[in-house]
Amino acid sequence: MPGLSDAFDRIGAALEHHLPVSHAGGIALAVTDREEILGVAVRGFADAASGQSVRPETRFEIGSISKSFAAAVVMQEVEEGRLDLHVSINEILPWLELPEPFGPITLHHLLTHSSGLAIGTEDAPTGWGAAANLRFLPPTFAPGEHFWYSNDGYKLVGLALERVTGVPIHDLIHQRLLAPLGMASSVAAITDEARMDLATGYEPMVYDRPPQLTHPLVPATWLVSNTADGSIVSNAIDMSVYARFLLNRGEGPGGRILSEAAFAQLTSHHMQDRDDPEDPYANYAYGLAVEKPGASPRFIGHTGGMVGYTALLRTLPDEGLGCVVLQNGYGNRSGVAEYALAAVRASLAGDPLPEAAMPRDLEVHPRAGDFAGTYTGDRRTLEIAVEEGDRLRLKVGPLGVVLQQDPLEAPGDAFLVPHGSLDRYLLRFHRDPGGRVVEAFHGDEWFRGEAYHGPEPEPHPAGWEAFPGVYRSNVPWAEVMRIVLRKGRLAQIWPREGEFGGEDELTPLEDGWFAVGATWTPRRIRFDRILDGKAAVAEYNGSRLYRSFES
Repeated sequence: MPGLSDAFDRIGAALEHHLPVSHAGGIALAVTDREEILGVAVRGFADAASGQSVRPETRFEIGSISKSFAAAVVMQEVEEGRLDLHVSINEILPWLELPEPFGPITLHHLLTHSSGLAIGTEDAPTGWGAAANLRFLPPTFAPGEHFWYSNDGYKLVGLALERVTGVPIHDLIHQRLLAPLGMASSVAAITDEARMDLATGYEPMVYDRPPQLTHPLVPATWLVSNTADGSIVSNAIDMSVYARFLLNRGEGPGGRILSEAAFAQLTSHHMQDRDDPEDPYANYAYGLAVEKPGASPRFIGHTGGMVGYTALLRTLPDEGLGCVVLQNGYGNRSGVAEYALAAVRASLAGDPLPEAAMPRDLEVHPRAGDFAGTYTGDRRTLEIAVEEGDRLRLKVGPLGVVLQQDPLEAPGDAFLVPHGSLDRYLLRFHRDPGGRVVEAFHGDEWFRGEAYHGPEPEPHPAGWEAFPGVYRSNVPWAEVMRIVLRKGRLAQIWPREGEFGGEDELTPLEDGWFAVGATWTPRRIRFDRILDGKAAVAEYNGSRLYRSFES
C-alpha cells in the first residue's frame, strides 16, 4: 500500500530510540487491519551472545495476553453448556476446597480479577501448586467488590477447563484457537523444546536494587509452564492473526470460532480497577482490558510480562487496526504502540507522518518545583534544588547527584538515585491531601519536608526489631525483598516496581500476620523462626523468603 513503507521506516526509527531506554535486547512490532498485516518493524537482538537479530518470525513469550485465550475457550464451553460462569469454582473442582468466607467465588470472578485471591508469587509455578497454596490463602474481600489482579485465579480457570474437557490446557488452547486461527508458530506451553526457537529473555544484571539503564543485561531465569495465566509462545506475525480475530469479533480465517453473543460477553466491560481508574488497562472484560465506558478511541487489548519478556496487544475495533509489541526484556510498550498506530493511521489517510517518537529525558520532571526544599531525617539532611531544564539535584553532605525517573514508569513522585551509595532504594516523596510534597523516604530513612505538619511517629511495638532485613528466595518473580522500620512503621520494599508493588507499609493483624498496603488487598506477610533475635523467614502469600547476610 503506497505510503506504508515510509510509515514503517518511521516506526523502525522509533524502535531505535526506544531500545536504549529499555531493559530489552530486541523488539518486534506489527500493525494489522482486519484482513492482513500492514507491516512489521524489528530491531535489536534475539540473542546478544550470538549476534542473532530479531526477525518478524522470532518467537517471544507473550505473558498475560494468554489469559484472553483461556477466557475465549471458557466462553466456548459456556455456550456448549458444560460450564456455568456463576457457580462456585469448588463445584467445578470438587477437590479444590478453596476458602470462600465471603461467598462463592465463580468463574466470572476469576475471569474479571474480582475473586479476592492473591496475585500469586510463582513459588508454585504450576496450576496444581497454586491450587494447593490457595487453600491456605483465603480471599480478603467479597467476590466482585474490588478489582485485584490474580494470576493464580487464572491458573484455576485453566484447571476448570481441564476438568470439563479432559484435555491439558495447552493442548486445549491449541485445538480451540491456535490451530483454527492458523497460528502455526505458536504453542501454549513454555517447554525446553520451545526454547530451541525462542528469543533469549533478558533482565538487568543487578537484582537487589531498582534497575538503571547503566546496568548490563543478562539472560533471565528460564521457566517451564503450561498454566492458563501466561504460557503462550508466539511471534508478531501470529499475534497479528489473533488481533484480527478480535477485530473481526470472533471470526477466524475458516469461519466463526466464537459466536457473536459469546464474543460480546468476552469483550464487554465487567469490572473497573477503582484504585487506579486512570490506567487505560484498568477496565476489564474476560481476560481482556477494554475501553473505559464512554472513552474514545475504543480499544480491546492486554499487556503481558514474563521473566525476561514483555508484550502488548492493542486493537481499535472502530478503526479496524491492531498493534502487537513483543520484547525480550522490559520496557514501556505503550508509547511505541501508540506511535505506530498514529503513523499507520496518518499513512492510510494520506496525512503527513508524525515524527518518530523520541524517548523523554529521564532527568527532566514536568513538576520539578514540587520537590524542591530541605528534608530533615534523624541521620542526615537532604537538599533538593531545581536546576536549569527542570532537573532535580539531590545534595547529601558533600555528595551531589541529579535524580532520574524510572524509564519504565510515567513521571511520578519516585526517583532513581544514580550513585553507588544511594541506589539501593528509590527516593520517594509523599504528598499531603492537598497535593503538596511534605516528606520523603529512602529505605529505612524518613525525611520531614519544610511543609510537614503531621504527627510525630509513636514508638513501634516491642519485637518488631526482629523483622527488618534483606530476604531472598529462588523465585524469579520475588528474588529480593527488604523489610525496613521507619517512622514507627514496618514497610516492605521490592527493588522493582511491578505486580507486587514497589513499597508498602505493613499493618499488624491477628495471629502475627501483617497486611501489605491497603488492608483489603490479599497481600499478607508474617515473620517466622526468630533466631538470635532476628526472623529467619518471611512468608509472603505462599512464598518463603529467607534472611540474607546483606544489610
